[in-house]
Amino acid sequence: MRVTNQDNEEVSNPFCSLLWKGRQCKSKSNMNKNINLKYSVKGFSDAKATEYLEELRNRIVVNDYTRPLIFIKYGKLNVLNGLKSIISEICDCLIIGNAQAAITLTNHLFENSLKQTLITWDSQGRRFNDSERIDETFKQEVEDYDNRDIEPNIKKCKSKGLITKDEAERFIKLKNIYRNTFSHASYSKLFKESSTVIYSGSLNEPTKIKEEIVDVSKVPFLYLLAQEQFAKKNALIYFLEVYEFIDKMDKKLLDLYPEVKELVLQRENQL
Repeated sequence: MRVTNQDNEEVSNPFCSLLWKGRQCKSKSNMNKNINLKYSVKGFSDAKATEYLEELRNRIVVNDYTRPLIFIKYGKLNVLNGLKSIISEICDCLIIGNAQAAITLTNHLFENSLKQTLITWDSQGRRFNDSERIDETFKQEVEDYDNRDIEPNIKKCKSKGLITKDEAERFIKLKNIYRNTFSHASYSKLFKESSTVIYSGSLNEPTKIKEEIVDVSKVPFLYLLAQEQFAKKNALIYFLEVYEFIDKMDKKLLDLYPEVKELVLQRENQL
């Protein structure tokens, strides 16, 4: 059994192989089209570009922060392996310090993982077969969850026994803190009760300094600065919580596919 990607490279995943029963999945989209830039880059020298790339490389170091991210990036999932490309990109963002990008993509991963889990769980081990169209196999489950918001899907996971009451409450809290505020740029939600001291002066009276306490959520540039610092502090923690859920669900969903689970266990015993 063999599954290939758009570059005709074999996808080595026991769940994928069994699910597809030898079908080949190739993308028909043309990814090599020329992109016409709206803005000219003629004034941007190769030296400047090289300087930027060097600065980017210098961000990449091996330490206690990056080691677990590299492990997760190259780690294995079985049933939920389709999420790996998103997970890998989040790890890249965190490794180079792009925390706000990491949170935004983790929001997508969070919502997507809930849908993938529910669709797979409701299908109860159903697989593709040659007697029906591929797009009919999971049609009902996709239609059930595709247009649902994240909170109903969290509650559905709880009602099906996939997560506990405490976990459901925690996920709703994560939704309110990260997903709603970052995905919708909600100024008043993340820093609703945050304030800071601002000192201002005048060229006419340079020695006269005015001090005032301001609401961060009401000053756009302060909000963006606060958001940047918040992301640097919390992006990794948020991602690890979502990944822990995915890893747990991947193991639970594997029980729906006994043959695949046996192959996975054999592979782990050989390591």
